[in-house]
Amino acid sequence: MDAFTPTAALRQQMETLEAALAHLANRLGQLPLQEAHVYPLPAVPLGEEHDPIDTIEVGYLTGEEALAVTQAAYQDHCARPGCSTKATLRLPGWLRFPAACAGELVPLIEAINGHKLAFKALVQQAGGRDEKFELVHQALPGVITLQVYRKLTLLQGELHSLGFTWADKQSISRLTREQVLEMLERSRRYVPALSDNEEWSKMVDQEVYDIRRLPADVELRIRRPVKTHPMINLLWQDRAPRKQQLKASLPLLLCSDTPPSVTHLGHYPPKLRQARRDRKIGGEAIIERLHLYRYQG
Repeated sequence: MDAFTPTAALRQQMETLEAALAHLANRLGQLPLQEAHVYPLPAVPLGEEHDPIDTIEVGYLTGEEALAVTQAAYQDHCARPGCSTKATLRLPGWLRFPAACAGELVPLIEAINGHKLAFKALVQQAGGRDEKFELVHQALPGVITLQVYRKLTLLQGELHSLGFTWADKQSISRLTREQVLEMLERSRRYVPALSDNEEWSKMVDQEVYDIRRLPADVELRIRRPVKTHPMINLLWQDRAPRKQQLKASLPLLLCSDTPPSVTHLGHYPPKLRQARRDRKIGGEAIIERLHLYRYQG
């Protein structure tokens, strides 16, 4: 029966999630909103998702306008015309409701996040990357899975401060020569779409040769640039740990009777930004496609 096909199951799960999100949006519009602040970011045009980010102009909405775009963002899972599907919609921000609203909002948020996990589990069951892509886009054309997966955040308690900032660090992993060789051997099986098997095999052979020429005790690092994205730094009044950091992908909900002090999200890059350098990882990449460098201790 069609009801038991993966496609039908995924559609049904999406309907369940969308109904729960619509109910949340409706309730948020009825509860006593204390304050709301969101910072709309410009969309990433199709084809520009891998371009270096030099500047980001940040918008600002407050009050009922901020609530309305939050309600829409929570329910937005689809690609926008002319925009990249590889750059997810981000709407940093926060909404505060009275502490007494937590009793109603907590179960709603927990149910929504449970539906999101169930959706992700159905996608993961499809198999490899190509099978997952085919399942999602056959069942729900235009849906961006990462936007479906993103959980909603609800906080309770007395926050001292809430500050928005930009993260653009690099991800650094430590590897031995043998670990890199194992990684290269595994990569033989995954030939990119625009390469043929022979070309790919020759390239990997050369990379293996280059790595084998290095001393056995060489220290290697993979240094990948991390896409610039907004973050929230929280400082609590009376709980441990006092400091907490969250990704600011969607507006968070705060149930508290006390307004925290706020550092709003500014344009990128910040005016007082200081250059960060790791002088011990440098020179030319040994293998550019892996962002692999020699550690110069």
